[in-house]
Amino acid sequence: MNFALLDQAVQYTFLNSKYGKQGAKTRNLKNVKRGVAADSLAKVGNALAQLQGDELGAATLIQKQGISLARD
Repeated sequence: MNFALLDQAVQYTFLNSKYGKQGAKTRNLKNVKRGVAADSLAKVGNALAQLQGDELGAATLIQKQGISLARD
C-alpha cells in the first residue's frame, strides 16, 4: 500500500500580545504547491507577520494523504 498526496496546507502561528492571554493566533492557507521548499514557506510566514506587526512563532505543513487499498 502507498500514500497519495491529496492536498497540502500551511498553518502559521503569529505571536503578539494583542491576541489575548495566549498571545498567539493561527492562520491556515490552503492549496500549497507540491514540492514547495520549507524556506519559501518560512519567507511567506515572515512577510505576513511583518505586515501584521506580529512575530512568526511557528509554521507547520499539513498534508492530507490517501491510502491506496489493495484489492485482490
